[in-house]
Amino acid sequence: MSHDEQGTAMSGDGGADGERTAGSAWEAVARFALDVSLALSVEDVVRSLVGVGLPALGAAGCGIVTPAADGGWQLVLSTSFGPDLRARFDHEPFDSPLPACRAAREGRTFLVPDHDAAARVHPRMAEVVEVTDRPRWALLPLRVGEDVVGSLAVSWTAPGPFEEAEVERLEVFAAHCAPTVHRVLLVDQEHRAGVRVGRMVRALQRGVLTEPLDTDGLEIAVSYVPAGDGVDIGGDFYDTFPRARGDVVVAVGDVAGHDHLAAAAMTRVRTLLRGLAWDSDDGPGRLLDRLDAVVAALEPGTTATALVLTCARTDDGALDVRWADAGHPPPVLRRPDGAVRVLQGGGDPLLGVDWPGARTEHHRRLPVGSVLVLVTDGVVETRTTGVMTGLDALAASLHRTTGTDAHQVCAELATAALHDEPVPATAADDRTLLVLRATPLGARTDEAPAADGPHDATAAATRVAVLPPEPRSASTARAVVRSVAGTDGWGEDAVDAAELCVSELVANAVVHARSDIRVSASSTADRLVVEVEDENDRLPELLPPDDEALSGRGLQLVSVAAHEWGVHPVGDGLASKVVWFALHRDAG
Repeated sequence: MSHDEQGTAMSGDGGADGERTAGSAWEAVARFALDVSLALSVEDVVRSLVGVGLPALGAAGCGIVTPAADGGWQLVLSTSFGPDLRARFDHEPFDSPLPACRAAREGRTFLVPDHDAAARVHPRMAEVVEVTDRPRWALLPLRVGEDVVGSLAVSWTAPGPFEEAEVERLEVFAAHCAPTVHRVLLVDQEHRAGVRVGRMVRALQRGVLTEPLDTDGLEIAVSYVPAGDGVDIGGDFYDTFPRARGDVVVAVGDVAGHDHLAAAAMTRVRTLLRGLAWDSDDGPGRLLDRLDAVVAALEPGTTATALVLTCARTDDGALDVRWADAGHPPPVLRRPDGAVRVLQGGGDPLLGVDWPGARTEHHRRLPVGSVLVLVTDGVVETRTTGVMTGLDALAASLHRTTGTDAHQVCAELATAALHDEPVPATAADDRTLLVLRATPLGARTDEAPAADGPHDATAAATRVAVLPPEPRSASTARAVVRSVAGTDGWGEDAVDAAELCVSELVANAVVHARSDIRVSASSTADRLVVEVEDENDRLPELLPPDDEALSGRGLQLVSVAAHEWGVHPVGDGLASKVVWFALHRDAG
């Protein structure tokens, strides 16, 4: 093996940080080989080096260089370098002159015994020596077969030449690091590819799941939260559409499966239902029977739960509602007097089994002010909670809601479900929630107004909502913030400021990220903190005021209206970020 020509010397003097006997060094190599083989991330590899490798080498610090997603280099350094220094050197362009990057790019070993040698390598390497106060460095490629997957950097606090036995031990440590780093990178690439596919399919899925129908006398609001944040894709669907006969059809269902095939089957089942219902006079029970037969014949192997409901206006302005289900959770009703009950349903067979019987049809007259909630099983069923227990919890949440229209009730129920679920970030199923509200004729609204009624003082002061990348999400985010601030005694000026800030941040996410948007609002004794997370890793910048600019005013408004604000990437290996702001309760 050839080393870089920096005037590097090899002698028998050893490093100035002390020597290790050959026997103890090779014992350390054996311990390190076992420890590093269990690593699940590059950070784990660095921790193994710190725990076993550095003492054996008499070294003070280390790091691993790997390819970054943008084509540059990602540097993971040991904690001995301090957070500011690690942040300063955490990323380098592909053509970086640093020998750690050159070792990964060119497959060469660089030995830097002192400051003069560092200066001969490149001025930036001399800068590294100065800011780290570590004059002695070894930088070795990580090889797997003919490929170089990264590099290993090791540093010492005192200068000195490298002896041949020491370089051999460094090469052995690098050889043990390489396959683990390669495995970690492959897993990360597969995960990223799966996430990209999942996001793409969810975007297509959301494109199929259109805006709910906007019709006089009936408000309809929808909350749809896709399964997990990775490759899992659920088969939830919903639809609202008018029929030729004049009534409205509302449907919600869940196709079995958690992959792109389930998402594709969902779109076909939804389309079949539209085709069967449009010019038909059939009630929901007969529609489900016909849909069951078609799915069994044309989509063999596909099974799904579903609930189909029809709404028609009566002479006194109430809604005449009829519904039937195929193994689906039943509706939950809140009457105008506030009474809540779980309605009938949930007992008939799934779609796709070609059941020869007739599904049961239920009927209810809903006076103006009534609220009807439809959900998929992901909302009411978890690994530890059955459907009926979940429906009872949903009914209790519906009883506690303070919203005055369907959009506010939907936002409160959705955020309550996310807040109460023990593991919401890893939910294995989609969660879809539809809220229908009977309204007086002529009382249509274009946007959900802010909730200004009485608030339940016992409500949780933390809410989370996952919103689609659509303009209407700003309205839902405002309702989330107001529900938290209103229940915890914040003044109207503070609530208005928080609503303004969250509207701006959500609007930015809709325009620039085009991904699911996670809004979190929490209130403590002295602070109201709101976070907006999206899947765009580009960090926004606060630009100087410009009266002629067509954009860029959102962060300016946030910086003025909020007492604190900031932005940071999400450290989960995915391309996402959080923009947050805070208001102080005791500020003027």
